[in-house]
Formats: sequence, structure tokens, C-alpha cells
Amino acid sequence: MITKIHTALLSEAIRKARSSPRKRCNHNFHSSLSEPLHRFLNALEPGTYVRPHRHSDPEKLEVFLILRGRI
Repeated sequence: MITKIHTALLSEAIRKARSSPRKRCNHNFHSSLSEPLHRFLNALEPGTYVRPHRHSDPEKLEVFLILRGRI
């Protein structure tokens, strides 16, 4: 299934991230944690910190694609 990421979705995630104490917001495209592939949009605002990590049990890939802003 293809899900379009549109301006309204990005703007809503950014609004939620800005009002969050951790300065971030996830929007999940997967319906449950048991799905083998987790697809989601992360809105990260200045001041948030994502701890370096890896997914090794089971091993998973993680890919970041910047849609708006900079890091």
C-alpha cells in the first residue's frame, strides 16, 4: 500500500513535535508493532536528542530521509 506524505500531514506532525516536551512526534504508517516492517514519519524539532542505537535482535535496517529542514 502506498501512503502519500502531504503538506498537511507534515505540518500536523511538526505542530505536535513543537508542543511535545521531547520536541518530536511519530506518525506510524504500520498498524501494529507485530508487523515485520515499521514505517513511520518522525518530526524532530531543534532541541530534541535521538540516542545513537542499533536494532540487533532481530537485526533491522533503519533509513532516514529528510523531507523538510536540516540536520
